Amino acid sequence: METIICNQLFKLKKENRTPFHMPGHKRNSFLPEDFSMDIRDLISMDITEIRDYDNLHHPEGIILESMEQLKEIYNTEKSWYLVNGSTVGILASISAVCQPGDEIIVARNCHRSVYNAIRLLHLNPLYIYPEYSREYDLFLDIREKQREDLGRLLEGHPRVKAVLITSPTYEGVVSDVAAIKEIIKPYGIPLIVDEAHGAHFIFHSAFPNSAVECGADLVIQSVHKTLPCFTQTALLHLCSDLVSEDRIREMLSVYETSSPSYLLLASAEYGVDYARNHPEKMQGYVDRLVDFRRKCGQLRHIRLFTPKNQDVFAYDQGKLVFTVKKTDGASLFRRLFEDFGIECEMEAASFCLAMTSVNDTAETFARLEEAVFAIDKELDADEEVASSPEEVPAGIYSLRHRRILPLWEAMDSEKKCIPWEESAGEIAAEYIFLYPPGVPVLVPGEKITKETVEKMKEYLYNGYNVPALSEGTVHVVSL
Repeated sequence: METIICNQLFKLKKENRTPFHMPGHKRNSFLPEDFSMDIRDLISMDITEIRDYDNLHHPEGIILESMEQLKEIYNTEKSWYLVNGSTVGILASISAVCQPGDEIIVARNCHRSVYNAIRLLHLNPLYIYPEYSREYDLFLDIREKQREDLGRLLEGHPRVKAVLITSPTYEGVVSDVAAIKEIIKPYGIPLIVDEAHGAHFIFHSAFPNSAVECGADLVIQSVHKTLPCFTQTALLHLCSDLVSEDRIREMLSVYETSSPSYLLLASAEYGVDYARNHPEKMQGYVDRLVDFRRKCGQLRHIRLFTPKNQDVFAYDQGKLVFTVKKTDGASLFRRLFEDFGIECEMEAASFCLAMTSVNDTAETFARLEEAVFAIDKELDADEEVASSPEEVPAGIYSLRHRRILPLWEAMDSEKKCIPWEESAGEIAAEYIFLYPPGVPVLVPGEKITKETVEKMKEYLYNGYNVPALSEGTVHVVSL
């Protein structure tokens, strides 16, 4: 057979692409200068659980020793390496604290993996809706109003076994985890925080406090997103005695591969060690961010999301959310790539997201600066683009949907496939989500509204990645 994937990956090195997307190593080597390696060296280190090399599912040697160091670095009760991404940490965490049929409170902007756990365990989800920015078409933080909603849900639903939130969001918005924990504490149930995008927080004071420092009981982090680690690497932190360590370990053995990659383990270990033991690198990264954001204040048409213009609790300055006008994020995304070779992480209807990390050099920041300022200058003559509409249309994530059937029942039901444009009034039998970020617009069991149909048609027309609707059809419950 032809090695199609391999051949394409070997071509990547020759392409003039500047990655402002994950993984956090940005395809730049972060190994010591005297550490030379080629692909044959990697193959020689790709092993299974041979003698003297320990076992991730029953660590007693080098893996246990490394995880003990990880625990000290993050100041947790116990920390685990994950080689199936944050997804396995989320599945294991929910399964460790919930039994089939339990209730769980989740923020509606949670990742699809949370909903998969709800399906597997037949849980009854109760939603809290974080603040929403119509201007940027993205979720913000969980504020006082939502915390009051959380308190009412806890008081009225004694069968709730856990609360799960996402902080930071995909776009970098951080909620007040400590305040949320104070509301939950009297009920004796755990707070699980999907902190997939916050593994770097503890390594510099310029970043928000990590959930591990703010009272969360279980915290999941994707080190590959913001630290120099291989794709798929993540961490799971147990931060209190409210959850059984044995139960977490048991659930990890259920969901995680029984043949974990030692190369991924080594990558996660080295990436964390790099961030911890090179404060000068982290300081250089922060300095580059501060300088870049300062310069972006001079832009006339392209706007950069900041905590000041949205009044959020905290924000990761390493996430660069650009807008040109309220519905032109995709255009900016494409211009950056096609004209300047800059590949951003995400395009949305109203913004373009560039992800940064400690491995972004002064040169890569300079390339992004040159591109953004060049595009901004071209917009000087375009008054329509420069102006802001009086009425900002509702974003896709601001729409709410009534749940008709439990998630698992809708997914296991008899289905029919119909054109998306004819689906208003039907019950969704599959997830409808934009990828990235993988947050469901519609969850199976929810009623499809006419407004959602029209909005998603706009997204499809403009070329957004909507996996379920790629062929213009959708699976709905056949009643």
